[in-house]
Amino acid sequence: MEPMRFGILVFAIFMFQGHAQTKLVDDLMVFDPPSEKFVSIVLQTHKGLPRFGVLNDYRPKSKNSNMRTMPSRGRQSPENVEKIGRARTGLRNLSIMLGLNYRAPFLTDLDRERLTTPSSSLPQEQQNSAYLQNYLLRQVAPNICLDESCKNANQGKNEFERLRNYKSFMDNCFGSLQEWSKDFLKNDELVGYHVSLLHVARGYDFDKKGYWVSHNFNMNDVFAAKVGGAKKVIFEPVAAYENQMAKNLDARNGVQFFLKVDEASAERFMKEGINWLYLVKKIKLKYSGKTLSQPRDPIEFNYAHEDSKLLIYEDAALTKNFTTISLDNLTLKKP
Repeated sequence: MEPMRFGILVFAIFMFQGHAQTKLVDDLMVFDPPSEKFVSIVLQTHKGLPRFGVLNDYRPKSKNSNMRTMPSRGRQSPENVEKIGRARTGLRNLSIMLGLNYRAPFLTDLDRERLTTPSSSLPQEQQNSAYLQNYLLRQVAPNICLDESCKNANQGKNEFERLRNYKSFMDNCFGSLQEWSKDFLKNDELVGYHVSLLHVARGYDFDKKGYWVSHNFNMNDVFAAKVGGAKKVIFEPVAAYENQMAKNLDARNGVQFFLKVDEASAERFMKEGINWLYLVKKIKLKYSGKTLSQPRDPIEFNYAHEDSKLLIYEDAALTKNFTTISLDNLTLKKP
C-alpha cells in the first residue's frame, strides 16, 4: 500500500464487503486496496462524503481588485501539491475501477490464455475480448497496480514476453481487482457532494439586487473524461421539487436563475477579485442497470438530489458559506 505522507488518521468509517477498508484522512477519503499490489484510491470530501465536480485546489487566491481570481503562483506547499494530485488521480482510478465492475457481464468473453488481436472481422465475442484486454492492459494495470507482476502487464520485448506478462497479471492480480471493483458503489449507490461554479463578475442587477446565473443539470464531470470507458450521469428526478425543476430545463439541460446578492457583497466580491461562487448540492449517484450490448457502450448512472438545498460558498475549500437557497424556490429566467 502507498505510504501515507500527509495528514493524521481521523477515524475509520466502515468496511466495504470485507475486501478493503475506507477511512477519512483530513479532507480526503482513502479507499485502501485489498493488498499491497495495488494503489490506494483517494477522493476529496465535503462533510465526510466524496466531492465531485470542481475540486479544492488548495491554492490561496489573489485579492488584487484589478485581476481575475487566479491561483497565486509559487505559494502552494508540497503537501497540498501531493493532496490535489492524489485526488485527481483518485477520480481517474475510481472511473477505471467502476468501468471494470460494470463490464463484468462481458468477462466470459475474455480470453485469459491468449492475447486477442483487434479486428472488425472478428466474431463479437472475440471483439469483446480484444476490447477488455486493451482496457486491462492500458488502463487498469498501469494505473491501479504497484506490483511488477501486474503493472508490467502490457510490457514485453516480443510477443512471447508480452503474453507471459499478460498471463502473470491474470494469475496474480485480476481476481483481486475484480472483487475490489465491487466495493466502490455499495448496492450500486453512492452519496456525495457535487460542486459547480456560478459566475458573478459582471451584469449586476441594481433593481433586483443580484445576478442572473446559469446552472446545468448535466453531470458528466463526475468521472474523468475518456478514462475507464465512456460513462453518462443523467439527472433522474425523484422528489416533487425535482420533477417541477425538470419541466423548466432548457435544451442543454440547464436553467438560469436569479441569485440575490446585496450591493455591499457584490462590491466586496469585485474588490476581492471573487468572480466565481461555488454551488454545492448533495446527490445520490445510482447505477442505472441499463443493459450494455457490448463492453464499449457508455455505462449509465442516474442521480437525484438528497434534499432541495443549494449551498453557495465563496471559496474552493467550501469554508466561507455565502448563502443557502432551495431548488423548490428559484426565480427562473423565462426563455
